[in-house]
Amino acid sequence: MTMRLIAFMLLLSFSTGGAQAADAQRGALVAQARCATCHYLDRTTRLIGPGLLGVFNRAPSISGVPFARWDAAALNRWLSGPRQVKPNTKMMIPPIRLRDRQDVIAWLAQQTAKHAGAS
Repeated sequence: MTMRLIAFMLLLSFSTGGAQAADAQRGALVAQARCATCHYLDRTTRLIGPGLLGVFNRAPSISGVPFARWDAAALNRWLSGPRQVKPNTKMMIPPIRLRDRQDVIAWLAQQTAKHAGAS
């Protein structure tokens, strides 16, 4: 899957009247601030939670989530409230604003595409 196709899919999945397009660069900053305490951002190995490198479109590494893969819709739902998706999850995060979720998801997709291209 090319970078353009991923970006197009993300744009479509988050399109709403007057909404801004997702910003992967901003997403990297949000991920560093919100996710890096518990997740490696540049590896697949576990810190407290699973590593996030290549997570976009990867199958979940935890059981009990209703997703076959971490696509934009699944990641958005998870980041909106992990305990609403899996009540007994250990992941406890304060609410993440929609724009921040969109930007983080765009960054995760971008990182997955870069990682796949480097392999």
